[in-house]
Amino acid sequence: MIRCILIPIGGGQILLPHAVIAEVCSYNEPEQVAENQPDWLLGRVNWRHQQVPLLSIEEALSLSVAISKPKYSMVILYGLESTGLMPYYALRAIDVPRTVSVTEESFTLVSSPEVRTGLVYSVMYNSEKVWLLDLTYLENLLKKSPTFLQQSVV
Repeated sequence: MIRCILIPIGGGQILLPHAVIAEVCSYNEPEQVAENQPDWLLGRVNWRHQQVPLLSIEEALSLSVAISKPKYSMVILYGLESTGLMPYYALRAIDVPRTVSVTEESFTLVSSPEVRTGLVYSVMYNSEKVWLLDLTYLENLLKKSPTFLQQSVV
């Protein structure tokens, strides 16, 4: 059994292991990094006296969805690839994530998975469709962003 967090996003839910999550917290309006920042980079937020980049997962994965009356929250993730440059980054959730316990029996691979850059699998978890993220893709997206590099120097 693995403890995970089920994170609601526009167009579905993502499932992440609890071990990669530093904290789930209330939403803070991000500070713009630069005028030319990409749509998926919402800006940066102050979290525990650190400037953390905040991503819109819907924009990063090219999910075109309309979100009505979201109750945003933030999921702070540990940086896995370049911990010195990016020890943390955050995803915006459209509601409060919930903790779940996952077993191998609770998963079913979707017969025709939706192929999308940034996703590893589309699966059914206890009759709910969820996505498993490619965190390396997200971190590389951040590292290649000139606006993120500009912010990490500040």
